[in-house]
Amino acid sequence: SIYCMPKRPAFKGSAPINLSDRLNQVLRWALGSVEIFFSRHSPLLYGYKGGNLKWLERFAYVNTTVYPFTALPLLAYCTLPAICLLTGKFIMPEISTLASLFFISLFLSIFATGILELRW
Repeated sequence: SIYCMPKRPAFKGSAPINLSDRLNQVLRWALGSVEIFFSRHSPLLYGYKGGNLKWLERFAYVNTTVYPFTALPLLAYCTLPAICLLTGKFIMPEISTLASLFFISLFLSIFATGILELRW
């Protein structure tokens, strides 16, 4: 803008330069999200009766605070195939009708989450 011309160093950020700094930054973000999730200001419960958050806003905040917990299934998802290949054992039994209903409902819930996030 013609009226606001700050010096260039004003736009220098503290972006992580190496992998160690990046991992520390992600750890701080994750710990902050977990702290909010377990605090009394958790979007699950805070202001539920007469609160100012709409349902979709609450859903988006819960999605943000739950995100660090997805690291555990991701770790299992990444390590179990390697373990199966090394041991020669398959960890999943043959799929049944009940299991297929579970996977279909899981897919539909993930799909609905994506649609609701776009709508908000």
